[in-house]
Amino acid sequence: MAIRRFFEQAYLYHKGRQAAFNAEEFVLLEVGYPLLTMIFHCLIASYCYGTNDLGEWVVGNSFLLCVNSCIFGLGIVFMNERYTGRIRSIIASPCNKIALILANGIFPAILAIIASFLGLIVGVIVFQIDYSKVDFVYIFISIIVAMISASCFGLLLGVLGLLTDSMHMVLNMMEGLLLILTGAEFPIEQLPICVQYVSWSIPLTKSIKAVKGIRVGDYKNYWLLLLLELLSGIVYVVLARFLFAVVEKETRKKGSFDYY
Repeated sequence: MAIRRFFEQAYLYHKGRQAAFNAEEFVLLEVGYPLLTMIFHCLIASYCYGTNDLGEWVVGNSFLLCVNSCIFGLGIVFMNERYTGRIRSIIASPCNKIALILANGIFPAILAIIASFLGLIVGVIVFQIDYSKVDFVYIFISIIVAMISASCFGLLLGVLGLLTDSMHMVLNMMEGLLLILTGAEFPIEQLPICVQYVSWSIPLTKSIKAVKGIRVGDYKNYWLLLLLELLSGIVYVVLARFLFAVVEKETRKKGSFDYY
């Protein structure tokens, strides 16, 4: 029963976020817009690098299609809860906060997985990318792990909505950092050494590198990279829960739901 309630709550969260859109608007927002963005970035890469072999950029930007669902969608979760007046019930009630946090990420992760697969398919159709020598089981596993990690990161950002009233600025900044630091647009090795460490601490970097490797037949570090990606997601959830607990404690002391 607990598992059933968990998924029912996850569905209600998803329905609440998307209730304002009809089917056409939902598809265009969650799929159409990200795919056009991916094509745009790949065309820029083709022009800048003077190449028609855009396999690496298609892979990287396909993974970044999760930004719309996992980063922006989850990043404003608690900010929306504040606007609707539900945040007081969440903080004051003895509910399982970790389950609450995880339930928000289920459907965004599913949507992100679908969008990433569509991105790879668009790469085949538009840019004639050859995946004939790649086992799609490995790609499927990589996408699932990457989207779980990205959703957990989005939830961590969402908790920041309890600390600041400028979440849109924070989320747009994080979108830019993901474009620069994940290796989707250019190799991580071109970044300064100190920035490379930051790059490996954010989501998607390990999964993108893993898929780029198997695309050229390099499976050597595939499972290690995915394990590190999954561990990153776990760390994000733990940090989100810890930060939420700190905010919860302080707001109860202050008697106010406006922490910032």
